Amino acid sequence: MAEFSRAEWNQGVENMGHLLGLIWKPKPQITVSEYAEQNRTLPPGTPFPGPWRNDRTPYLLEPMNNLSAYSGVQRTIIAKGHQLGFTAAAENVIAYWMDVSPAQIMYVTATDSLAEKWATKRLDPLIDSCGIRQKIRAQTTNKKTRRTGDKTFRKEFFGGGLEISSAQSPADLRQDSVRILIRDEIDGAPKYLKSGEGEWLEVSFARTSAFGSRKKVLDYSTPTTFAETAIWPEYELGDQRRYFVPCPHCGAFQVLEWSADNKALGIKWTIADGRITRVWYVCEHCHSEIENHHKTEMLRAGEWRATSKSYSDEVRSYHLSSLYSPVGMLSWEEMVQIYLKVSEKPDGMRAFVNLYLGLPYEEKGIRPKAEVVSENRGSYKSGTVPDGVLYLTAAVDVQQGWKKDPNKPPRLEMEVCGHGLGYRTWSIEYRAFNGSIDDPMSGAWNDLVEYWRSNRMTYESNDGRKFPVKMVLIDSGDGTQQEIVYRFCSPWQGVFPSKGFGIVKRRKGEAFDEDMPVSFRRFRVANVGSDKPLYEVNTNHYKNLIYNNLRIRRQAVPPQKPGFCDFPVDYGQHYFDMLTAEDRLTNGTFKDHGRPNEALDIRAYNLCAGDAFLNNAVLTMRADAKSKGAAPDYIGAINSRAALEALAKMNEKTRKGSPVAQGGR
Repeated sequence: MAEFSRAEWNQGVENMGHLLGLIWKPKPQITVSEYAEQNRTLPPGTPFPGPWRNDRTPYLLEPMNNLSAYSGVQRTIIAKGHQLGFTAAAENVIAYWMDVSPAQIMYVTATDSLAEKWATKRLDPLIDSCGIRQKIRAQTTNKKTRRTGDKTFRKEFFGGGLEISSAQSPADLRQDSVRILIRDEIDGAPKYLKSGEGEWLEVSFARTSAFGSRKKVLDYSTPTTFAETAIWPEYELGDQRRYFVPCPHCGAFQVLEWSADNKALGIKWTIADGRITRVWYVCEHCHSEIENHHKTEMLRAGEWRATSKSYSDEVRSYHLSSLYSPVGMLSWEEMVQIYLKVSEKPDGMRAFVNLYLGLPYEEKGIRPKAEVVSENRGSYKSGTVPDGVLYLTAAVDVQQGWKKDPNKPPRLEMEVCGHGLGYRTWSIEYRAFNGSIDDPMSGAWNDLVEYWRSNRMTYESNDGRKFPVKMVLIDSGDGTQQEIVYRFCSPWQGVFPSKGFGIVKRRKGEAFDEDMPVSFRRFRVANVGSDKPLYEVNTNHYKNLIYNNLRIRRQAVPPQKPGFCDFPVDYGQHYFDMLTAEDRLTNGTFKDHGRPNEALDIRAYNLCAGDAFLNNAVLTMRADAKSKGAAPDYIGAINSRAALEALAKMNEKTRKGSPVAQGGR
């Protein structure tokens, strides 16, 4: 066997290493933006047909490159306006992961129609322009298969596949793991899956969990309202990056803001003979006038800057308005034209704020004035039952409290409510029980039980009549609190867990509710697997009813109008502040804006308890009438109003037999 000198051996190793390097040469690291500029051609009909150029929309580079294989960023969240190119940027990401680093990809958009439109109108031109059509083929070892791997909503390629779905397709959202998840216009889809499996964002995000730190998630959308938006809370959890651009005159960096109401800064325009004659932007630093054509150089010199601390170093969030739309797309003059046009419409500004400013729209809403409502205090004291009350209900709200605020401890808040003819209501008592709420046998729960035992859940009128609480609803909330409430309610007769929903839709086959639109229910009694049913409460319905009734002012001479709300003379102003805490928006929903609102929530549950008790009374009266051989028409005419009138007659008999009435004879 030949012997080699050390020098010859070293030279041989070096030659072998060089040869291996030629054979297994690693791929050069390439970013999504570099890939797009090297490979993509935009088709005719797009704003900039021809080869992709990053310098046209430089603000897209960083978000795109977050999705590159060598980036440490796992989640990219973008709240945006229109005409900015983010959909095209997402398409670049898809092509990159199909070609450069094949992986399992999922593209989800708001609706089935949008998914089909993107799959048929935009995906094929993307694949062809990047030259990756030949890579799409069925991934199978069966040579006789007829599969092509090239379906409308599914593309197969070596090393991965692309799925296209809508946010309302639960079967697609819960299938196999994906490494790349792109969710387009997430605010355009309902928050919850129709199948009842929860929020579609959570269900789809779970598909990336198997990839750990290697996953890539891109969420982008124009926001809707503060009450409904999904993209904005995600944006606020991130580092809230804004795109700072330099003034072409002084060079100082700033964020472009609409600020049309600011007379000194922001967008300005002049109008002559009903037409816009000029539009410009005023620099916040030197107050020079910036023209729309300056945007080209401003955008190229711009940079993303974080304005907050992200909850995770692997998460970045971005906001960009249509003011940044490049020259050749949406101009400042066009934005002013749109602004002036929508300003004339009652709800026009909502679309402008969402679509062009890329911001959630905050409806100012309306609410009763607490000072005016407090004038409805009567002459009776808390804990007593005034004339007119036919029966009592109670509702309990469970508050977790704030650890950092000793003034807001864990507690239970309870209101007892009286109900009468004409759907009049009286607040009988409002009381808080401070203490731990983690154990249904101790803390605030024990205090509540002791209080109920002390008064036997019964209140007395001035003439000595006894009024027991007929029904109690306790807000069960979510998570561990739900189980605690169920366990507490279990041994108590007439005490039930409840849960508030914005709306409660009528299911197929369910009975119609009295005086309700056919599509909705006031409440639903749901079987949740415990020994007590759960009352699902249509909170929007009851809060609207409360606000309508709070507008009714006290009459100087009785009787009071139907629906009138009466309150004890000794209630403080804080109660009325809570009762009127939420803004009623134009769509009939409510927003609390962080104000304490426990009294309003509890009153909604009390009205539901009042309706539930009446419903049971109606069923009892109908069964009694049927047993006595009453005609079907007579039985069908028994409703909640008839039940109230029957209760009023019984109450009058009781009143005449009361100790006070007897003593006065």
